[in-house]
Amino acid sequence: MTAEVELKEIKSLLVDLAKRVEGMNGLIEARLIGSVEPLPDEVEAAKEYEEAKKNGALEFIPWKNLFKEA
Repeated sequence: MTAEVELKEIKSLLVDLAKRVEGMNGLIEARLIGSVEPLPDEVEAAKEYEEAKKNGALEFIPWKNLFKEA
């Protein structure tokens, strides 16, 4: 391979990488940062969950135990 071909390939990879990173940034902003306000029922459910967690009313079952036969 010539140096010019290698540079074109590297440039192509970098452009592809930049597009992927830009896409991930969009997902992060939309999903993790919260671009949309939660609905009233979602806020209420979160409050109920936090209260139950604080009072010890929650029982966590390991994921793998959900599929064990009784």
